[in-house]
Amino acid sequence: MKVLIVGCGWVGTYVASQLLREGHDLWGTCTTAEKALKLARMGLRSHVMNFDRDDRVGGLDEDTFDVVIISVPITHKDAPETVKARFERLVTFLEKLSFRQSLFFGSVGIYPKVSAVIAEDTFDPHELDQKLWLGESRLRSAFPELNVLRLGGLFGLERTMAKHFVGRVCEIGYQTANFVHVEDIYRIILAMVNKKVQGRTYNVVCPEHPLKKDVIAVSAAKYGYGLPSSFTVTDQTAKIVSPERLIADLDYSFVYRSPLQF
Repeated sequence: MKVLIVGCGWVGTYVASQLLREGHDLWGTCTTAEKALKLARMGLRSHVMNFDRDDRVGGLDEDTFDVVIISVPITHKDAPETVKARFERLVTFLEKLSFRQSLFFGSVGIYPKVSAVIAEDTFDPHELDQKLWLGESRLRSAFPELNVLRLGGLFGLERTMAKHFVGRVCEIGYQTANFVHVEDIYRIILAMVNKKVQGRTYNVVCPEHPLKKDVIAVSAAKYGYGLPSSFTVTDQTAKIVSPERLIADLDYSFVYRSPLQF
């Protein structure tokens, strides 16, 4: 299988490493020569591309792929016009390629901060985070069969919750956790490839949603970190993003059903 990962960051690099182990051919893009060298040493055909800066993004040494995984981020710091320009360049680049299946890594941050159980179609588009929706909708308009994976908070390997709050006041401890382990992301991608899924949007989060303070406590004990100095109760938002559509469509069983298992 020939796979291109556009925007090979933390998740993309993990996915690439697992696919390489399975004997697949991998291409990857990133924004720096240093990261491109690291990817090349792993065994990817790596290319430096910056969709914010390069009006003429260079070509690859291949233009036909089985799967394209798009992991181009949108952050809270990005201005709407920056996101629009970034994704216009991205679409222009992708339109030069041929691929059977495509997946885009979105974010559950697209949903408003409310105490509710949230499915993929709970909210109308105007109620979603407009910058994140801009990226999703621009890609979907260009590629109607695009699959969108709205990822929860990303953990696994060296990423642990507790290390970010050692000795600090934690203001989010009484929020519910919408997290996912990177191993499950990889396995969900494999399941989608095997089932030839097209045009679907999935919430990719653990089925269980403990309080973040409990995730922090378990993480601290497991990995040897200190605890926060205190937890405040000012924010008790019970936002629960549901992965039930994914579980039903793919008949998928999470390796990590709860962030308490990370």
